[in-house]
Amino acid sequence: MPRFLLYIICFCNLNLNAQKNEFSLNGKTSNIEDGTYLYLRDLVTGKSIDSAKVEKNSFRIDTSLEDQMVYAMLFTKDKKKFKELWIEGEKMTFDSSNTNFNDAFVKGSKSQDLSHKIKSEVHANIVELPKDTIKNREISFIEKYPNSLVSAYLLFGNRRMTQQEIKDLYSSLSMEVRESALGKKINKSLEKDKPEIGEKYIDFEVQNSQDQLTRISDLTGQLTLIHFWSSTCGGSRKMNSTLKAINSKYHLQGLNIIGISKDKSKENWLNAIIEDNISWAQLSNLEGWDGEVFKAYGISSTPSYILIDKNGTIIAKNLMSPELENKINQILN
Repeated sequence: MPRFLLYIICFCNLNLNAQKNEFSLNGKTSNIEDGTYLYLRDLVTGKSIDSAKVEKNSFRIDTSLEDQMVYAMLFTKDKKKFKELWIEGEKMTFDSSNTNFNDAFVKGSKSQDLSHKIKSEVHANIVELPKDTIKNREISFIEKYPNSLVSAYLLFGNRRMTQQEIKDLYSSLSMEVRESALGKKINKSLEKDKPEIGEKYIDFEVQNSQDQLTRISDLTGQLTLIHFWSSTCGGSRKMNSTLKAINSKYHLQGLNIIGISKDKSKENWLNAIIEDNISWAQLSNLEGWDGEVFKAYGISSTPSYILIDKNGTIIAKNLMSPELENKINQILN
């Protein structure tokens, strides 16, 4: 074999090996019937990574990952047992032998360890504290841990930061994090120009619940709250109840509410409108997260809110319930 061909083959083999991210997960469970399968799925791409059969409350997964860092979920087919996993490194262990499956002890990933700090430190007392306090905690965390996938998680769809703040923090993340599926998803979202506070809202023509195309601008002209929601989101349904009370109190004073749903099932959407007894305008193009309104406004979680003044300027975004009513009351009174 010619020597230059040998070099090419060796180089290709080295390159292929470099692209492989070998991963293993040794696990112990409790009260899981022999033969039950556990599934590992990438939560960002939705792709199946691998599966394993539980025998004598033990399992093992050996596979190759597309990325060095993956935000995943391990679950049973009925999803009654599940656990989010922040995968990095080659070897990890999972132990729920003395705990609930969701409370399993997971070792072998620094990002997995750091994920616990989100609830215990960064988002502690999130309801009681001002939005800026939580935002500053998130910024501090990201600046301290630029090599962690959890930092990317805090950035994706962040509703407390401006587009520019997200851009600046994203650029500070390590190359490995930016090259992950989650990192790429953030980068793609940053390519879009989303309207910020102080800017005009973007108008769209969307189907209403009576199958009529309706422009958002046809429903504005006074103080308007746009509620991005979903029939399958518990938080959205709970917020519908809160908005009913706010609407009853402020509608005659000049408040208008528009609901825009990310539902794909028209039946689910219409049933939720009836069940929640919603009286304000409802719009949806029934395209889920891919709906043009959701994409244009950068909405990646529900419920989300945008408050627009009578001139069509965005004056607030994603205020918590007490803050939202206080803001409405302040403007109308």
